[in-house]
Amino acid sequence: MWAAYQGDALSVELLLKHGANPNTRDDAGLAPLHWAVVRGNKVCIRRLFEKGAEIHAKDNEGRTARDMAVELKSLGAWKRALEEGGFSEDGTKRKKPLSERNTKLAVFFVPTLFLYMMFTTLTILPWYTGMILAMAEFFGMHHIVTRVLLNKSTYTESVTSSPYFSGIIFGSMVWVGFAWVTRPLQQTESHAFAHLIFALSFGLCAYNFFRAMTLDPGTCPAPTSDAELKSIIEDLASEGRLNGQTFCIQCMARKPLRSKHCRICDKCVARSDHHCPWVWNCIGVNNHRQFIIFVTTLVIGIILFDYLTWAYFFSIEGTPALSPTCFLPASICNLSATDMFLFAVAAWATLQLIWTIVLLASQYLQIARQMTTLEVSNLGRYGFMGGRGGSLTTQMGHRHTHAHSLQGDSEDALSGEATPTGGHPHGHGHAHRHTSGCSTGFLMQLLGFDRFTSGKAANGLARAGHATNPFNVGIVGNCRDFWTRGRELGVEYERLYEVPVEGFREARRRHEREDGEENGIGRKGQGLRQKLLMGLGIGGPRRGGYEPVSQV
Repeated sequence: MWAAYQGDALSVELLLKHGANPNTRDDAGLAPLHWAVVRGNKVCIRRLFEKGAEIHAKDNEGRTARDMAVELKSLGAWKRALEEGGFSEDGTKRKKPLSERNTKLAVFFVPTLFLYMMFTTLTILPWYTGMILAMAEFFGMHHIVTRVLLNKSTYTESVTSSPYFSGIIFGSMVWVGFAWVTRPLQQTESHAFAHLIFALSFGLCAYNFFRAMTLDPGTCPAPTSDAELKSIIEDLASEGRLNGQTFCIQCMARKPLRSKHCRICDKCVARSDHHCPWVWNCIGVNNHRQFIIFVTTLVIGIILFDYLTWAYFFSIEGTPALSPTCFLPASICNLSATDMFLFAVAAWATLQLIWTIVLLASQYLQIARQMTTLEVSNLGRYGFMGGRGGSLTTQMGHRHTHAHSLQGDSEDALSGEATPTGGHPHGHGHAHRHTSGCSTGFLMQLLGFDRFTSGKAANGLARAGHATNPFNVGIVGNCRDFWTRGRELGVEYERLYEVPVEGFREARRRHEREDGEENGIGRKGQGLRQKLLMGLGIGGPRRGGYEPVSQV
């Protein structure tokens, strides 16, 4: 009850996760739901709903939690908690038209159908009516996914946690491949080499897209027993380092360096980069390479597809009759009149090229600097790659930020500092921020640019080049470490808890010398011992600028 009154969503979630009764009462007959309404924190209210809190429970004065919400002017938070939790006004769970499995399948494949409808609409209708109808079809797709299949009236976390955006990528790949096979491939035989490279890029892109989507991103291990958990907590507490950076209260496990707890995936991810709705997965140590190959081949494939499309149009003899209503340059009007379906697919693919190039460039720059997107953001927000170690709220891997003060959870709200009226202070940024009140913010969130441009996070890019980084071993070494999953540093990121005093490079050399002096230890044993030593961080606890000194 005290956690609900304080608006401490982390503590409420933790207590409920470990069996706390959401319907317990105090002497006044108030349940935790009543106290959550007093504070006006919609996250606490939603968590209590999801764990079976009785919505019509009355206190000794006959007031329900909703009655108190009206009285205390926190009805907005109450309604949003019901909406985002999938509940109706009377507290009953809204039913989806399909089962959970079939809903995910439908959400994934619906964009493929609607993209075909949009491209076909542009083909059979004049541009001025085709554009309007195609836009209506796009919004119709969004409505069917959010309002019908997911049964959500607003853009919520459930949309980004669904395969909706990955379905858009899949549908785009399907129709790009279809357009290529049925048009340029049939008529531009003189560009055989370009076709070969495009086919290889397309195959690698599709393969690594599904690999990035289905691979475990690098789940951090959890204690196997209560005794092990107790030992971890006691050790961290005795060292004065029991904080949100070293321990995850959601997983109840020690957090490795460079890891992050993702609220969508509900797990700690080793060497976490960000949660990407376009691949419906977190990007971490296990699938980051596949993600990079996917984006790289996507960029190459789009460029080659545009080139082959251009060659196809120029291979067609004769000039089609141009529409007198086409106000675009004559060359573009000519292309659209020749084959509008191919032109529309190429234009759609080229639109994706703009943001994917920026994303790819930033990813390669971060790899060369041995940094992740999360660490660049932390560097700008807190001045340290590891974030603000003393705050348990900063360990959470996903946040909501809304344009209106009554439309979201701030970092303060999650930590128990929401205002009594339900309003929340502005301002915190994170990878993939939600901004329902601003279309620009919504677009930036979808494209992943918000983690570079939101608030102080933008400073991270400027500071990344000269920031102290204990993992940096030079451009070549950093790239080798990325593509070998930590072999260059000799670490296992899922179990990396300390940075050696002398640094990774010197520690590795020392371990190699020590292993070389010992007889009877083969190469396999040497590699295993090195991994164990580096994973445990033998040599000292100093983190060399990774986190504030006061948090070490």
